[in-house]
Amino acid sequence: MKNKNVKGKVKTGTYGLIASIMAASSAVAQEGDLPSSSDNKTTDLENIVVTGVRGNPRTVIESPTPIDVFSSEQLEQQGQTGLFESLRFLVPSLNLPQRSGGGTGTFIASAGLRGLNPDQTLVLVNGKRRHKTALINTSTGLFSGSAGVDLNMIPSSAIERIEVLRDGASAQYGSDAIAGVVNIILKDDSEGGKATVSTGENFDRGDGEFFSVALNNGFEFGDDGFINLSYDYKETKLSNRARTLALPEDGGKNLFLPLDDGSWDPREASVDRQVTKNFGNFPQQTSAFGLNAGTNIGEVALYTFATYANRSSDLTFTYRSAYDSRNIEEIFPRGFRPEEQIQEDDVEIITGIKGTHFDFDWDFSVSYGSNESSWYNTNGLNASLGAASPTSFFLGEMNADEMIAQLDATRAVSLDNSDLQVSFGMQFRKESFEIIKGELLSYADGNNGLAPGAQGFPGFEPEAENDVSRNNINAYIDLAWDATDKLFIAGALRYEDFNDSAGEEVLGKLNARYEINDSVALRSSVSTGFRAPSIQQLGFRGSRGQFTDLDNDGIAETIVLRQTLPPTDLAASALGAAPLTPETSVNFSAGISYTPAKNMSFTIDVYQIDVDDRIAQSSQFNRGDTRLASSGGTIGDEISALLDSAGFDASLGAVNYFTNAIDTRSKGVDLVATWTPEIDVGELTLSGAYNYNKVDVVSIDDNPEELSGLVLADGSQIEQFDRTRLGTYTDAVPDSKASLSANYRQDGWVLNLRATRFGEWTVVRSSEALDTTNEAKWIVNMEVGYQMESGVELFAGANNIFNTYPEERTENSLGTNFYDTYSPYGFTGGSWYARTSYAW
Repeated sequence: MKNKNVKGKVKTGTYGLIASIMAASSAVAQEGDLPSSSDNKTTDLENIVVTGVRGNPRTVIESPTPIDVFSSEQLEQQGQTGLFESLRFLVPSLNLPQRSGGGTGTFIASAGLRGLNPDQTLVLVNGKRRHKTALINTSTGLFSGSAGVDLNMIPSSAIERIEVLRDGASAQYGSDAIAGVVNIILKDDSEGGKATVSTGENFDRGDGEFFSVALNNGFEFGDDGFINLSYDYKETKLSNRARTLALPEDGGKNLFLPLDDGSWDPREASVDRQVTKNFGNFPQQTSAFGLNAGTNIGEVALYTFATYANRSSDLTFTYRSAYDSRNIEEIFPRGFRPEEQIQEDDVEIITGIKGTHFDFDWDFSVSYGSNESSWYNTNGLNASLGAASPTSFFLGEMNADEMIAQLDATRAVSLDNSDLQVSFGMQFRKESFEIIKGELLSYADGNNGLAPGAQGFPGFEPEAENDVSRNNINAYIDLAWDATDKLFIAGALRYEDFNDSAGEEVLGKLNARYEINDSVALRSSVSTGFRAPSIQQLGFRGSRGQFTDLDNDGIAETIVLRQTLPPTDLAASALGAAPLTPETSVNFSAGISYTPAKNMSFTIDVYQIDVDDRIAQSSQFNRGDTRLASSGGTIGDEISALLDSAGFDASLGAVNYFTNAIDTRSKGVDLVATWTPEIDVGELTLSGAYNYNKVDVVSIDDNPEELSGLVLADGSQIEQFDRTRLGTYTDAVPDSKASLSANYRQDGWVLNLRATRFGEWTVVRSSEALDTTNEAKWIVNMEVGYQMESGVELFAGANNIFNTYPEERTENSLGTNFYDTYSPYGFTGGSWYARTSYAW
């Protein structure tokens, strides 16, 4: 039996409301018997969508803006370890780089649409704004400085489908929706369920083992209510592609000092010479719970949905040799690798009431979302404390939360020979971000001349402690007019008001769809967008060891303790930082849909997104920069003088900060095609998708006056936003992505085949001669399984079945970095998996 939907006093029909339209973070969810994700007869063009439009439901092909719909079955068939990992192969314009190296970006899955950052895509759950992670991406690579939503904190077993709106939608849904909207629709079945167990590992080295359990069950609640519960457990182990170092006598790096007679220390042959353990994916354990429930009480309907997740993430830092100045031989006579662990608790709960009065379907809801993270060093030392140093530390906490109250209403108004949908709403949102300092010895300086603070990631200092918050009030009006049976026109206006430097903004959107005939339709939209600086960007300050290229040879092999600062910090100001302002955007798109038959559809959309004042991390300013300065010394000397004048701790080797440095233009084209041919034996579904995307930096802010003295010996200027940083926006994301997939079913047997071509991408370095370009490559995934009538399913599959890797380049002296870590398909090669499930 399908779920008993909560209607309140909503108008009946084939599709009614299941979740209301919302203010800055909403989408209308329709109730009724939506196409089941397991219905093999349903084609993509028949999928009903609730994102991007308000009022009457529309199919994918009828949408005035481009949208993709992916069922829970399609997500499961990808055989990936997380939601973003699955969407990487399903959404052509979505990019998810390999997570590697240091920084909190290591622990979260961050993906961007159309060459933009993760925090420029709004994420909704059942149409409600999802809170962001506290773990801002502090790496200096792709998506650095962003703090997006971590989809892997939502149990996959709770998801009915995901809708991806590929169009600017800030006027409809609020701040952050510059690139588009991801709307996750939860299961609402009132009976039945499913249990799934999966396992697998990488082809090479047999590492990266993963194991997962997923449970979902629906229950009746009262006469017409439902409760749907979900639980996921996921465990992923280390995958590492670092290489073993040769012995010193064979030209390899020595890990111990030579003996007095000049011979090599015999321990060189007995120590583990695979000194790097962090060139790949890191171990994680996640337990996640989900709840979706609703019932009618008289003339109104009550609903609630919630998720809770606990995750433990482990990061092993780079090896410190026995004689390294950051080691104390009395504690670690054979050297050591600092180990960091982050424990997260992530919770979100939304409760609401809805009904119908004066012909308006209204919805009032309140929500609370929080991500709390506690940081630990579990194998390390503070070298400045000498032999008295402890080997484990509490490093501190980073916490973020959001509270939202919102009211929305919509009604259909009948006009002469046409219908007008009138929608409006308002929202209050409070955001907070907090840093709590670590224990004293995690950041203390013992004043013995050695590096202070816990190795790898020093604890948060008292100066880093912060507790910032802000309020936002916004309101919108949205009109959708079926002017004729062929012409649809919609427009939205939104007012946003933040009580901090983000200030006020008025946003607008206009879109239209015109049916030329029953098979061909044109669609177009124009909109303005807005993203306020995230509360994390305003409040974060922290230190981390960072591989750095100090001698400008293109190989980053010197570990420098870098501190990322908010722009209001004195040291950041000494290097030209200024208070952050909002990002603003203008989005144009136009497309055509073609349905030559009921079982076939094609869409093509072109787009352009101009983003002004993009917030990014600045160049990294290194005290140890060995490049010669026009003054006769080194650039590092000049940087040190600026930092010293601001009272910056001399033990910290580098600084960067958040800045509004650049204006960018993203332009491209999306093509999507589906076909379900009539065949004599079995059922076959074919699909294809293609995205071409080009990002240009159209304007760079003038260098701040504070940097005017940083001039190289050849007369060139040290830039606030240098060539390397610019390259992460213009070249690090593939210029194209294409995918072809086939799904075949017969007598319980299922075969899924998907081939994805990732286009060319380049890692830009300090000079063109040091750039590395990775050619386009195909990644092929395959799955085969059998579905029994008893409800038992058995599947086995492989991702990257040809074990494809990125291009190799020169490795550093620690046996790593021979693959570029921005790889959109990873650099750990292929993997196999097996999955069994039982549905009842």
